[in-house]
Amino acid sequence: MRVQFTVSDVEWKKLEKLAEKAGYPDVPSYCKDTVLEDRTYGKLWQTVVEKISQMEKDEVFALRDLVDTPPANLGVRLYKHQSELGIEVQKKDSLKSNTFKKL
Repeated sequence: MRVQFTVSDVEWKKLEKLAEKAGYPDVPSYCKDTVLEDRTYGKLWQTVVEKISQMEKDEVFALRDLVDTPPANLGVRLYKHQSELGIEVQKKDSLKSNTFKKL
């Protein structure tokens, strides 16, 4: 099912700023999570960060090990924030997902 609405240029700019401030990669993800008040991108990211911080050095994992059915854009964010999270990409697994190692 699809939900659409129209916004002005000014409203779009405001949505972009709100999404960025909340740590979202895009406006649609931000809008969906805000409206549903459920399984938000922000909460998922917080879970990922917390679980990585609790890992032992050299532990290898895939994003799906940290959160169930993660959205693709969460994987992109994980990949882009490797240095801040103290992880590095290892290789693709049998499901063609990146695996990471805790440094």
